[in-house]
Amino acid sequence: MILDGMSTRPRTALAAALLLVLAGCGTGGTGTAEPGPTQTVAAPVTAERTHPPAPAPAAPTPAWTPPPLDLASLPVADPWAVLPRAVPDPDPGAVPSGQLVAPSTPAGAPLYDAPRGEAFALLPVAAYQGDTAYPVVAQEGDWYQVMLVVRRGLPSEVGPSGVNEATGWVWAGDVTTSTTDLRITATLSTGEVTLWRGEEVLARTGAGIGTPETPTPVTRTFVMSIYPDPNATYSRLFVTFGAHSPTLDQFSGGPAPIAIHAYPSHSGAISNGCLRIPADMLDAFAGVPLGTPVLITA
Repeated sequence: MILDGMSTRPRTALAAALLLVLAGCGTGGTGTAEPGPTQTVAAPVTAERTHPPAPAPAAPTPAWTPPPLDLASLPVADPWAVLPRAVPDPDPGAVPSGQLVAPSTPAGAPLYDAPRGEAFALLPVAAYQGDTAYPVVAQEGDWYQVMLVVRRGLPSEVGPSGVNEATGWVWAGDVTTSTTDLRITATLSTGEVTLWRGEEVLARTGAGIGTPETPTPVTRTFVMSIYPDPNATYSRLFVTFGAHSPTLDQFSGGPAPIAIHAYPSHSGAISNGCLRIPADMLDAFAGVPLGTPVLITA
């Protein structure tokens, strides 16, 4: 790993590190092409953006008794974690279903390597800033396979294809469920980012994408956190994803998650992997609840 063990590192220092990481998204080349036309339709979201959708009514506790676990001994599945035992996403190019889960207690929920398998990490209530929800990619009975914000390996060790698409399994008795019809898509070939509610377009804009050396990953992920960075004067807010740069082991001393953010240049292959959009389009994408699924395609 590129950082100290998670059980001992101070969270305030980590928060500062990630702000520096995302501030670095603004560096890189400058584009010369003008962005395409933008479109905004109505107010995108009525939910409070710092919270995931409200949970569904609690279902009866499934008939399975989890083994005794010391949750404090499990590594936290946060953006700083590198977890080779995380399970690869079975279909990373598929449109997310909109089904979400969140830990049902402040302590978080154990992550297993298979239904009734072995616990390998702890799913936190807040992946970074603000309580989030985690999109479901598969279900087997009382078990949900969910997207994570961790890396399966460092780019220098596993190559670009081994970094993202980390998942784990949670038991239904440890989580609450909810659904959303919101999703964000990014098409890298056209440089277009779109916010959807079902099949309705709520907002669409041109965007700058990653360079060939620091590409935007083609994968499905989700909105991990939305917050201001006072050190980044080019963007009021960052809409941060659970996916990371597939080529950078670290950035400014921390991990390298990608994000949507505003930037004066917002067209062409110009970023370190982030999606740069016009400042007047930022509020639409920053209005979504945490946990909103994201699909990035070539």
